[in-house]
Amino acid sequence: MEKIKNGDSIVYRNREGIVYGRPREIKSRGLIYTIRIGDEYIKALPSELSLATKHG
Repeated sequence: MEKIKNGDSIVYRNREGIVYGRPREIKSRGLIYTIRIGDEYIKALPSELSLATKHG
């Protein structure tokens, strides 16, 4: 998997969103990313994310 950075377009549970800020380390869960989908902010594990492919 490629490195996920702030501002990257990603897919989370068939919904496209943007990575918001830096990932945080949580002892009980590991690395957590904050994802912005519309007006929602969602916390997700790296295994739940995939980089969105650009159609062009």
